[in-house]
Amino acid sequence: MPLVSDSFHEKKLKDFKINIKTKYAVGNKIYERNTDGSINDDITSGVRCEKEYYIGPNLVHKETDFDSRIEYTFISKEMENREYKCPNCGMQSQLKNFKNGCPYCRTNYNIEYTDKDLGSKYHYDRVLRNTTYRVVTAIVDVIISVIICFFFIQATSRTFNSIDIAKVFIYGAILSLVLYYLFYIVDAYIILGPIKIYKDRQNQKQIDFWNRTKLDKKSFFNNVNYEVRKYYYSKNNVIDFDVLDYIAFKEFNRSGTQHVSVTAEVRIVYYENGRIKAKFTKEEYVFRKNPTDKLEIHEGVNMIKCHNCGHSIDATKGICEYCRTEIKYLQEWIIVNK
Repeated sequence: MPLVSDSFHEKKLKDFKINIKTKYAVGNKIYERNTDGSINDDITSGVRCEKEYYIGPNLVHKETDFDSRIEYTFISKEMENREYKCPNCGMQSQLKNFKNGCPYCRTNYNIEYTDKDLGSKYHYDRVLRNTTYRVVTAIVDVIISVIICFFFIQATSRTFNSIDIAKVFIYGAILSLVLYYLFYIVDAYIILGPIKIYKDRQNQKQIDFWNRTKLDKKSFFNNVNYEVRKYYYSKNNVIDFDVLDYIAFKEFNRSGTQHVSVTAEVRIVYYENGRIKAKFTKEEYVFRKNPTDKLEIHEGVNMIKCHNCGHSIDATKGICEYCRTEIKYLQEWIIVNK
C-alpha cells in the first residue's frame, strides 16, 4: 500500500511496466518489497541493501550501493488490517481497502503513516567506505619487502645470479605476508587518521545544526525526502533515486523566512529508450519553511477537502480534479531551488 509520499512513484512505474524489487536487511534476515506488490514483506524498519529493476519479466539493472545508517519504515500488516470508518458514508473496512478511496461511496482518501522514516541519517562514517587503502597498503608492503630482501641477499651472497634473483622475490613475498599487518596499522594511522578527524568535524557540524535549529530530525528528513521525490518523479525519464549520503546542512534567512540548504550524494535512475541507467551526482537542495499554508495529515485515512469547492481530493495530484484549484502543500518544508 503506498503512503502519500509513495503515490508519485507508483503510477510512473506502472506506466513504464517497471517493477523494482528492493531488499532490506532486518537484523540477520533479508526481506523484500516490490513496487508491483507481488512481494510485500512486513517490514517495520529496515536498511536497504539491494535493488533489482525489471522491465516486464526481465532483470535489466541492479544497484547494491546503500548506506547502512539510513533506515526506512513501512505500514505494518497489523496497521493495514486495522478497521477504519469512512467519515462520509460510515462504511467500516480495513485500512488497505481505502487505498483508492472509499470502496462504497468512492470518496477520495489519502493514507498516511505518521511514524514513518523515509530515510534519515544522523551521523557520518568515521572510516573509508571502500577498500582502496588496503590495496595501496599491499602494494607498498610488497615493494618495500622485495627491496629489503634484495639488499639483504646482495650483502650476504658471494655472487648475485638468477637463483639469488628468484630468492629476492620468494623471500620478498614471505616477508610481505609477515609485515602486512604492521604496514596496515601504520597505513591506518597515516591515511585513516585524517579521514576520521574530518568526519568527526562533519559530525560536530551536524550536531551543532540540529541543536541550533531545534528541528525534529525525523520530520525534517521526511520532508526533505518527500519534496525531493516530487521533484525527481515529476521528470518523465526518472524512475527512482536514492540519497547515498548527506554531506552538509546550512540554515539561513531570506526575506524574513527560514531556509535550509541540504547537500547530498544522490544516485538517480533513468529510463530512456527502453533501458535503465544510473547516474551518481552531488546535489544541493534549498528548502523554505512553510509554517501556515499547508494541509494537516494524520495517521491512517485522511479525507481532504478542496479549500475552494469543498470536494474530497487526492492530495498527491497537486490540484483539485473538480475545480482545478491548486492544493495546499503537505509539508512544512518546501523545496525552492529545484
